[in-house]
Amino acid sequence: MNSYYQMLAEGKRKSSGQVRNSTLILLGFATAFFPRLLVSMGAPSVINFAHFGIVPIVFLIAILTTKTRDRKRTRLVWQMLTGIFILLICMLISALINGSGVVNIALQFMFQSEPFMFVAAIVAVPMGGEKLKKFQYWLLGFASFNWLLAIAQSILLPLGIYPKPEGGTLEDNIGGVFGGGGGSAANYIACTVSIYFGLYFFNQFKELSIWLRVLPLIGGVYQTQVSDSKQVFLALAVGWGLLAVTKVKRPVRLIMYTTVGLIAILTFRWALLNSDAAFLSPYQNWINRPIWGWDGLAAETKFAGFQIIPSYYKSPLNWLFGLGPGHTVSRLGGWVFRDYADLLLPLGATVHPATAAVWEVVDTSYLPNESTVYFPLFTWMGLWGDLGVVGIGAYLYLGFIIWQKVCIDDFCRFLLLSTASFGWILTQMEEPGHMLTVACLLALQWQAAREKQLIQRAQAPDKSLLVSSKLIRT
Repeated sequence: MNSYYQMLAEGKRKSSGQVRNSTLILLGFATAFFPRLLVSMGAPSVINFAHFGIVPIVFLIAILTTKTRDRKRTRLVWQMLTGIFILLICMLISALINGSGVVNIALQFMFQSEPFMFVAAIVAVPMGGEKLKKFQYWLLGFASFNWLLAIAQSILLPLGIYPKPEGGTLEDNIGGVFGGGGGSAANYIACTVSIYFGLYFFNQFKELSIWLRVLPLIGGVYQTQVSDSKQVFLALAVGWGLLAVTKVKRPVRLIMYTTVGLIAILTFRWALLNSDAAFLSPYQNWINRPIWGWDGLAAETKFAGFQIIPSYYKSPLNWLFGLGPGHTVSRLGGWVFRDYADLLLPLGATVHPATAAVWEVVDTSYLPNESTVYFPLFTWMGLWGDLGVVGIGAYLYLGFIIWQKVCIDDFCRFLLLSTASFGWILTQMEEPGHMLTVACLLALQWQAAREKQLIQRAQAPDKSLLVSSKLIRT
């Protein structure tokens, strides 16, 4: 019997275990996707950290209980385990050098490694046929609920029917399932998730008519516009441009991507300079003031961390390993310790004056208050500040594994590149809801491609039998 069909036969005998694994993975995803909505409904804020305990458990169960004989699958999981271990070692060294608390190490490690754990968990569990479809439909259901809730918020918030949290504008609170705190950037995450799932739906369900396939994507674009999440368009455009650069070896595709991108940029630029349309006014804030240039206010504000953070270095080791996990402007140090100080500081979390110094730039400049594009707190700055060049190298190694082994098409590569672009705006690249969404979509694409490869291999004629038949005929 062919090896692929042997795996299917074994899968039937062990189906209950595999169903449990896929269900656990969905539950792990839900703990990162819905906690802010639950908090807004009265749940304790500690629930926001539940996924940091649940996802590692799901990860361990998935890789320890899988019985797959697929060597490509197990080799990929081991590569990712190695990368995660290297990242952990870098964090421990940085923490020892800088006196970071145990809470800092644990939370920073989860912020950075959780999406990679999730990819490894999904890859470790063979999912094909109906199992893959069910998993896919559940994720699309979560995404649809996020989009429908955001649209409902855009209608009901102005009417005063939907409860508005304190802080932020009406647009800031159109955050779908990620809302719950005014000005929490939930609108950016909700829009990004909607557009990613819209692209996935368009790319995956090619048997449907073009009009049905494009509807979810149009819905995500509409959500982005009504929630004033213009930074999302910027990051997606940069991701598209970077994807075009990767097509240098394919001139036709490069020309196609470049042409489409240039047309979009020139059209948008013309509209900004020549149109008085109200929906363009937020974007015109980016170009209507003399703030540009390397010595302009925009660059001075955005990249303030590059001057502030090294001023706190005490040894050459800081250049290699940074100021310690959670000690600069990563999601943990820049935002979480600020928002959850009452919960985390009594547990032994440590903070650093470098964070306060960068926040002072935000408080004294008008630019960050006009657009988060100018915020000096963003993921790539935080990674460098917390973990140094060695830590960034460890993180990029994990990203390289994903790029080389998991990204099987342009859609996957676009997800990775646009997410990296978000890392230059704010700390959305460390938001669990965003990152686990990307992890799920990447792993689903890999699962579907791997199933197709195994089926094709199973249906191909056995070469040894062909040779034998030729010998018999001669």
